[in-house]
Amino acid sequence: STRRMLEQLVSDSGYQVKTANDGVEAILVLKRWQPNIILSDLELPRLNGLELTAHVRANPKLEDVPIIMITYRYTEKHREHAKKVGVNVYLTKPFSELDVLSNIEEMTRDTA
Repeated sequence: STRRMLEQLVSDSGYQVKTANDGVEAILVLKRWQPNIILSDLELPRLNGLELTAHVRANPKLEDVPIIMITYRYTEKHREHAKKVGVNVYLTKPFSELDVLSNIEEMTRDTA
């Protein structure tokens, strides 16, 4: 439900959106489409958000794409691990729609 809500929020704000049901599907989407930003949950089936981030950072075509992680995991340990693998912004649920949109706008300003 969070994915659908974020899809609607971002789409309504004028951005083109592609979604994936899990980390493996996200990798398949990323093979066919170069996004300006990636929003991911930490808890994903088959390939979690940290593993997805590591995959993105290892891909020369995607390594500079900003990643926003949105998760229920709020401990400093999780936040630090996300930062180490290359997450740019770490937001915890419940999150503010305004926070999500302002981070997207700020991180895509130079690529728009």
